[in-house]
Amino acid sequence: MTTGVSTVSFIALLSLQPGLVAKQSAAAPSTASQSAVKTASDAPPLSAAAERAVSARAKEWWSARERRDHQRMYDLYEPAYRKKVPFADFLKENAVRTRFDLGDIRVEAIVPETAERVRVKVNMETRPPRFPAGRVTAEDIWVRVSGQWYKVHEDVRLPFPGNR
Repeated sequence: MTTGVSTVSFIALLSLQPGLVAKQSAAAPSTASQSAVKTASDAPPLSAAAERAVSARAKEWWSARERRDHQRMYDLYEPAYRKKVPFADFLKENAVRTRFDLGDIRVEAIVPETAERVRVKVNMETRPPRFPAGRVTAEDIWVRVSGQWYKVHEDVRLPFPGNR
């Protein structure tokens, strides 16, 4: 069964989200860079209200992803992204992100980088066709713009180098 979980994690890395990371066991080494750890530890904590707000927005984005509600996903991206990328272009790229079903979405952690920028870890079940279901954790960046939290768009990246 280990192979099935690894396969699901690999497929998720390819298809789900750029910030996606396979769930690590407690014994696995941390992949966070020292600078990211330092920045996060130096950042002031979010207020309880701000934490609830960003958690709700992150859950809303991933629930829209689960429903394949592309318009709502697009609306939750930061205004700077939406200003430069029309919805039609987003829709073409987003087909890659929504190739398989998700479920049981949970916000696991919110780590402030600054008062206006946080990293949100979201754990979810993945259900790719013809593979066993598995769990993965995505890490997204969210920014506060004019008092509202928005997801930062990241290009889809493959987990291996391109052809040489």
